[in-house]
Amino acid sequence: MSAEAAAVTLRLNHPVPIPVGHRVEIVEYADTRPEKKRRRHRFDGAEPFRHPVVTDLDTGIRWMNHVHASPFDNGGNSFTANEYPLVPRTSGLEIERTWRGRVTACTLVFVEGLSTQHTALVVAPE
Repeated sequence: MSAEAAAVTLRLNHPVPIPVGHRVEIVEYADTRPEKKRRRHRFDGAEPFRHPVVTDLDTGIRWMNHVHASPFDNGGNSFTANEYPLVPRTSGLEIERTWRGRVTACTLVFVEGLSTQHTALVVAPE
């Protein structure tokens, strides 16, 4: 991507607290929503359902959604730690594009009804 490319805001349904100024790698996959979830949530296909893998290149920390680790629902419960892999699974995920950039803003929002945090991560492509 050219240096003139506009910053991209990634909206993630999990916490991704990366400090401003850190370099990141974003791996975007083709639509990752299992077919049964498309039907259950009346997904019409107008917009792809994507969860990118974000790696902080300065710390080596990688943030993934459970869909990158397992082809089966959430894969566990909140009482036992899941045995997720350290890298995304290689079967069933089609990489659409990989790009790098620098974080220019990061906001985490606690969503009370879901007891989770969502992230808005602004990345200026390199």
